[in-house]
Amino acid sequence: MSTKLAVAICTRSRPQQLARTLDALSRQQGSFPVLVVDQSPQRDTALAHRTQQWSELTVIADSGRGLSRARNIAWRALDAEWIAFIDDDCLVESDWATALAAEIERHPEVSLISGEVAGHRIPQEDYAAVTTRHVPEPLLISGQRRPWLIGFGVCVVRRSTIEQLGGWDERLGAGAARYPGAEDMDFNYRLLRAGHSAYVTPEVRVLHDQWRRRSELPAVYESYMTGWAGFSMKHLRSGDVSGGLRLWSYGALDFARMFASSIRRRSAWRARLAAHKLRGLLVGTARGLRERW
Repeated sequence: MSTKLAVAICTRSRPQQLARTLDALSRQQGSFPVLVVDQSPQRDTALAHRTQQWSELTVIADSGRGLSRARNIAWRALDAEWIAFIDDDCLVESDWATALAAEIERHPEVSLISGEVAGHRIPQEDYAAVTTRHVPEPLLISGQRRPWLIGFGVCVVRRSTIEQLGGWDERLGAGAARYPGAEDMDFNYRLLRAGHSAYVTPEVRVLHDQWRRRSELPAVYESYMTGWAGFSMKHLRSGDVSGGLRLWSYGALDFARMFASSIRRRSAWRARLAAHKLRGLLVGTARGLRERW
């Protein structure tokens, strides 16, 4: 029988982060199915034990790789009107489920709801927090082509909308060989182009655990930019030339902002981040222009 809300978490070899994410979900008020799509090469015995203690928790072991692939497995397996996708290193706040249910009831016209993603355990040193966003006020987004306004990492989407859009593009996203990023931006962009609307609210809030070491961030941001450039070229090569160029220009602006930040802060580390972003932009663009989308 279909339910109102289900939660999907896609994971690969992050048992400690996943355990904290599940702990936060288990403390929510109300009952809803939680599905973990686990692409880890080794079986997580603690996760298997948790399924025995938590009747609403199900695990699908997937031998493949890729965040988009895992999300597609998840939404096809879940029978719910709304599916919340939560990254395996994000912690929902104590009132997350209650606040989300209230926003769903208040905004029946939208197809996607997202909220604030705050940094958790951010190191005190010069650090560029990964996938965080501040939401100062509510925002209804429709008829626009700025997919980053919708957000990333944590969102709840109507299952019927996901089905209409064909899910996530498995050529994009973490774990994808050529374009390891921007799967969420591509989904958001296609959602807006299809005439759907999204609602962003500060009432629904999660924390993104900043567990990565500072030395790992240049490669992370390079992969994200490679995905962004590839996603931009996908739409350019598919006939949306002005949209593709506009999206690509925002990637170039992101690099420019990081480079300017390195000069302003006199930070060699931020200059390195900027260099990696530039390399990702160039590599993703070259690949995307050659790709048969």
